[in-house]
Amino acid sequence: MKKTLSNEELFHFCEQFYILLHSGISCAEGLQLLYEDSQHPDSKEIFQQLITSFEETGSLAQSLKNAKLFPNSMISFIKAGEETGCLDEVMKSLSERYEQEIAISKTLKSAVTYPLLMLFMMGIVIVILLSMVLPVFQQVFRQMGLEMNQLSNGLLKIGTAFSRYSTVVLCVIMLVIFACIFLYFTEKGRTFFRQMAQRLPYLKNISVSIDYSRLTQAMAMAMHSGLDHNTSLEMSLELVQNPLIKEKAQKALSLLEEGSLLEEALSQSELFQGMNARLITVGLHAGAADEVMQKLSQRYQEDCLGMTESVISVLEPSIVILFSVLVGLVLLSVMLPLLGILSEIMI
Repeated sequence: MKKTLSNEELFHFCEQFYILLHSGISCAEGLQLLYEDSQHPDSKEIFQQLITSFEETGSLAQSLKNAKLFPNSMISFIKAGEETGCLDEVMKSLSERYEQEIAISKTLKSAVTYPLLMLFMMGIVIVILLSMVLPVFQQVFRQMGLEMNQLSNGLLKIGTAFSRYSTVVLCVIMLVIFACIFLYFTEKGRTFFRQMAQRLPYLKNISVSIDYSRLTQAMAMAMHSGLDHNTSLEMSLELVQNPLIKEKAQKALSLLEEGSLLEEALSQSELFQGMNARLITVGLHAGAADEVMQKLSQRYQEDCLGMTESVISVLEPSIVILFSVLVGLVLLSVMLPLLGILSEIMI
């Protein structure tokens, strides 16, 4: 059985459960229907475990906790939904949240995967030119009683080294690839990549937008479920990964505990500033804070996707230009002397 469920699996679970609850079906009946509808043995085992646990505890949140497959943040919101009688709305909000996570994840994967593939393919072209094409030109020059220029000789030495130690180079490349795959599919690896992204200038802004999108959507869910502001912010903190945002949110939570109003706490802690802070204040006064938070979440998500697309739009042509220049230099270093010789022969 899996250790944790993916965002796709969590999305489908929340979406299906929302539809069942919204149709008037109880939690017990819903779990039974999902069990009967499951095709994969692992899914059937999970739902059977949930059904058994629900019969013992009578709580969906406790059943999910006992299964040890669902994130704590999700369990906390479901528990709040059960206590406030808004479980169907919580499930709907959770499905929207995981759908948002999936969209962001796909965009970030495409932003990383395509440039890496381009680098890999262009690298292969460069290696072939250095190790296979340049030696042919060297033979041509020797047959003509000439020597290649210093640039060509330097590139040829690099190509010879690639050919001589090709096994070692291939092993190193494979180790790097496997290390990246291992880091990507482990929690420590993903944490490492997130920390690296938070240090890079432009990627840092993307990371901040992702965290703010998660924070505002979680607060929207909590407020819509009828939870007080302290509990809403405290539960939403579980989704924040950026240390600076977490520090500001903790400060805002401390101000709330001291008796400050939410809009004051958010502003004084600098968690939200400018127009966003004013929008939250207006939303709180109008009794539509959850709607404002949801709108802000969508805005942060759009900012994240927009910045990611901007990075891709700059990165892709930059890689193409860089490797085109490298290939051009390799070819020109051997073609120009040949063209000079041919021109002398023609004369």
